[in-house]
Amino acid sequence: MRQNQKRNQQMARSAFSLTRKVTMAFLVLLGLWSGELLAEEEINHIEQSTQNILGDVKQIAGQEGVAGAFAGVHNNALLVAGGSAFPDGKPWEGGQKHFSDAVLVFERGTDGAVELVQNGQLPEGIAEGASVSLSEGLLCLGGQTPAGLSKQVVLISWVNNQLELKQFPELPVAVKNPAATVIGNAVYVVGGQSATGATDQFLKLDIANLSAGWQTLAAFPMPVAGASAVAQMDGEEVSVFVFGGRAKAAGASTTTFYSGVFRFRPSAGVWKQQRDIRLSDGQAMSLAVAAASPVGASHVVVVGGDSGATFNQVEAAINRMQNGDAQAQAERDSLWINHPGFNTKILIYNTVTDVWFDAGSWEGTPVAVSASVWWNGSLVVPGGEIKPATRTPMLQEFRITVKPVFGWLNYLVLGVYFIGMLLLGFFFMKRESSTDDFFKAGGRIPWWAAGISIFATTLSAITFIAIPAKSYATDWRMFMFNMAIIVIAPVVIRYFLPFFRRFNFDTAYQYLEARFNRSVRWLASALFVFFMVSRIAIVLFLPSLALNAVTGFNIYLAIIVMGVVTIIYCTSGGIEAVVWGDVIQGFILVGGAFIALSFMLAGVEGGLGGFLDISAAHHKFHTFDFRFDFTQPVFWVVLIGGLANTLISYTSDQSVVQRYMTTKDEKATGRSIWLNGFLSIPVSIIFFLLGTGLYAYYTSNPERMAVVNPNIDSVFPQFIVAQMPAGVAGLLIAAIFAAAMSTLSSNINSVSAVITSDFYKVLAKKVTLGRSMSVARWSGIIVGVLGIMMALMLATWNIASLWDQFNTFLGLLTGGLGALFVMGVFFPRISGHAALGGVVGGLIVLTLVKNHSDLSFLLYGLVGMAASVLLALLLSLALPNRKTITGYTWQSRERNA
Repeated sequence: MRQNQKRNQQMARSAFSLTRKVTMAFLVLLGLWSGELLAEEEINHIEQSTQNILGDVKQIAGQEGVAGAFAGVHNNALLVAGGSAFPDGKPWEGGQKHFSDAVLVFERGTDGAVELVQNGQLPEGIAEGASVSLSEGLLCLGGQTPAGLSKQVVLISWVNNQLELKQFPELPVAVKNPAATVIGNAVYVVGGQSATGATDQFLKLDIANLSAGWQTLAAFPMPVAGASAVAQMDGEEVSVFVFGGRAKAAGASTTTFYSGVFRFRPSAGVWKQQRDIRLSDGQAMSLAVAAASPVGASHVVVVGGDSGATFNQVEAAINRMQNGDAQAQAERDSLWINHPGFNTKILIYNTVTDVWFDAGSWEGTPVAVSASVWWNGSLVVPGGEIKPATRTPMLQEFRITVKPVFGWLNYLVLGVYFIGMLLLGFFFMKRESSTDDFFKAGGRIPWWAAGISIFATTLSAITFIAIPAKSYATDWRMFMFNMAIIVIAPVVIRYFLPFFRRFNFDTAYQYLEARFNRSVRWLASALFVFFMVSRIAIVLFLPSLALNAVTGFNIYLAIIVMGVVTIIYCTSGGIEAVVWGDVIQGFILVGGAFIALSFMLAGVEGGLGGFLDISAAHHKFHTFDFRFDFTQPVFWVVLIGGLANTLISYTSDQSVVQRYMTTKDEKATGRSIWLNGFLSIPVSIIFFLLGTGLYAYYTSNPERMAVVNPNIDSVFPQFIVAQMPAGVAGLLIAAIFAAAMSTLSSNINSVSAVITSDFYKVLAKKVTLGRSMSVARWSGIIVGVLGIMMALMLATWNIASLWDQFNTFLGLLTGGLGALFVMGVFFPRISGHAALGGVVGGLIVLTLVKNHSDLSFLLYGLVGMAASVLLALLLSLALPNRKTITGYTWQSRERNA
């Protein structure tokens, strides 16, 4: 005992020495991170540049360039094909339209300049079609040729510095000025001008099944040509958005230009009208032949285009010419020659809030009849029409930037938080004299602290970021998922807790050996270790990704700092440091959420009343969806999925079960579980309110959201950094780190417990206290490092929804674990061999369900668990259980304790 105390004192002195070194390291990192303390934050700053790329190209007749060209990106090269121009004179000078057949390939030089590197040829000159960029190349659809309208569809590829052309299935009707976009493997085409006028066609082509040809979908609400189509996330799913356009009704003397916006959600299969194209002052704006592109996770940028005012005046003059008005031709020519130009506003639309704002004006002369594509982080518009019959050879380039400035005070708050966590671990280090102390705290944890710790562990940074993002993007349908703990708590306390407490097992999986056999125990333990290493990586990576998008934190540095600090304090102080760290972090989480919500409501137009009005008008509080559609988050799916996933977590997840062992007795543990359940209700309400508050805030202030955010999950961190005062923002970002680290510390400590108790103590020939403590600490360090390394590998991924991905992962990997405990407690007939077969079979069934059905990911946990139990029951007919849990009676364990 004295040797242990002396060793702990030496370790404590070394720990405090390490604290000083770590503190100095944080001061260095603080200086590195806060290098732009005096800079002002910029949101949605647009830098515009131009370069002449078409004026000297011999393959294009004339020096003006072309309009109506196909444009896209393939293998990091900009492809521009076709287009039209008037090289021999304007129409009022007797000139004729020339159609280009050139295919031009541009790449960026080392100085960033755009250079022509290759040219080829289309089968014929063509312009005013539609184009979409695919992984296979640039797909060009329809258009106008010297011979008339075209129904041709051609794929242009840039492979190994060579141009390749491939014919695709033709369009059903020859059209020009259609709109097109792509979602996954599906290419969508909307409207277009046919020989008889604008059409309302809506077509789909599956790139993976070209032999099926074009499929006709629900017709567009009106005939339209010259509209812009964009695929973008609408909160629920990636949808087709169609903006503006024009059409001339039968018998009408002039063309109608539209300001309407329509959305087509593929899962619903119907069109829904959205808010019209509008300027910041609320005025609706008609617009056709504009260039529109998706930006970030949920925005669309619209540039150029024609409002139709001068176009309609020209049409009126032409009508008078046809009626013999001698002055009308001169008026028409004057309108063409003195055309005032096209839309000068850079318009941005949020597909989630359905709100527009203008982000500035086009520098120079805006264009119409041109495509826009994203290339190397910039929106580029090659060529186009600057006024009737007049083209431009310029490549217009728009770069939208956000310069987050976190500030020294915020970094100081973060530094204090991190150092505090390190000191907490070293404080409890001197008390960890055995593995019982290290993993169970010797039963010294108060029931209320254990309850808060369970709550903080299950409320990860993913939840802290993802729940507000989910309710911002959709509504409250996922709310019942968090309420499942109220139903599951009495089940856990009545049926599962007695096994864990009265047998006094070191880990949850030790019960599985007593109930089944050692193979089942090791399978469960191995699955848990694999799951936890993966979970550590995800919990490190996803918050770092969101923080990187809005704070400018280096994503790799954020992963390493979070991981290293957590490894140090949880492997130093054991479960006591973890639990008391969770308590501190829990208060930071909830307090930060209250502060953030108050700032949101203060920023909404109309305050609390405005918040309620906006939320009610857009059905943001919608919670109960009683449809029987098991592919969507309807009430039944959310409730059943929540019950299954919660049961799995609270019965088979060692990071939760371990808390059951830290209190003095079973009654205290029961109280801690109930406290966790009751905490979940108000805290869930707060977090869902945060998302609704974000929706109301950015509906009132659309220009304050960074449009380049790569995923919707960045919306809450972005609000914190951009809209909250210095110091307070640091506290809220610390709350995100706290949420991540509370989960990480629990994961690391629980994996350490499993490796030490389920593997080392079983396999080692000689188990000593010193060796056990060494294994406990080193296994935690190794697992933490592996998680950090995996997170660094994930750092290049772009994931649309943290909530969805995390729960998909949870359901796939943990259903079998939960099934083993359900089998052990409720089905005495099932043997160890039958249980193993059931788990393997359940995983196969779940994989088939995921890959070959549209079942909601929320039900994966239920499917995995139910399939495993049912298959195990069937196998038990041939392999019945003949084992009793000898030596593990409750009474004997209680006496031994």
